[in-house]
Amino acid sequence: MVLKTELCRFSGAKIYPGKGIRFIRADSQVFLFANSKCKRYFHNRLKPAKLTWTAMYRKQHKKDIHAEAVKKRRRTTKKPYSRSIVGASLDVIQKKRAEKPE
Repeated sequence: MVLKTELCRFSGAKIYPGKGIRFIRADSQVFLFANSKCKRYFHNRLKPAKLTWTAMYRKQHKKDIHAEAVKKRRRTTKKPYSRSIVGASLDVIQKKRAEKPE
């Protein structure tokens, strides 16, 4: 059985069915709060980004790094390039490669 959870409009916390406080504004916009603390802060016009326990604050201050996908590092490969060997120049080596073996 899957429970449909909703998110608190202030704190970002999960709200399970039958829990939370629903507030409907005069412009018929619906807000769902996890508890009276969230509702009170919302009505006092406090910004959730300034309160350390809210999801918005944690996201802005990069506190939940383990939850985010870690960016994979790419390995840089060395590009092959031709080099002359001691005693033979690069031209000589390339001529020998071009010759057909007997």
